[in-house]
Amino acid sequence: MSKIKALVVDDSKIMRSAVKRTLDQLMLADFEYTEAIDGEDALEKFSDEIQIIFLDWNMPRMTGVEFSKAVRQKGNTEHIPIIMITAEKSMGKVDTALNEGGANAYVTKPFTADQVSSVLSRYIDKDGNFLTGADDQSGKKSFFKDMLNFK
Repeated sequence: MSKIKALVVDDSKIMRSAVKRTLDQLMLADFEYTEAIDGEDALEKFSDEIQIIFLDWNMPRMTGVEFSKAVRQKGNTEHIPIIMITAEKSMGKVDTALNEGGANAYVTKPFTADQVSSVLSRYIDKDGNFLTGADDQSGKKSFFKDMLNFK
C-alpha cells in the first residue's frame, strides 16, 4: 500500500476531520493529509506532490469551484482527481463543478463511507495503490453518472 498525498479543503474543521476519518476507516490506502481552510489557503498549499483533492464548494475568500479552475489552469494537473464533497445538490451545481470547474467526481453531504468508497475505486486499486491516469473522462461529464455512481 503506497502513501497517497491528499489535500482536504473545507472551511469547517469538523468536515475536514469527517473526510479524513472516513478515508482512514475505509482503509483503501495510506493517506497523508494536507488541510486547507478555503481555496486561497489550498492554492498556497498545493504542490506537485498532491495526488488527490477533496474539496468543499462553499468557502470564504475562494470557493471550491474557483480553486478547482485555478488548479486546472496551472496545466499538467489533469491526472489529479478533484472530488467535490459539498452540500450543493442541484443538477446545475453538479454540472458547474464537473464541467466548468474541472472536478472529477461529486459527493453530497451528508455523505456515507460507501459513497466515498465508490468514488475512490476509480483512483485506488484493491491493494491501496494510486491508479495514475485512471479517470479518462473526455467530453461532458454527467450529473446522473456521478450522482448515481455509474461506471
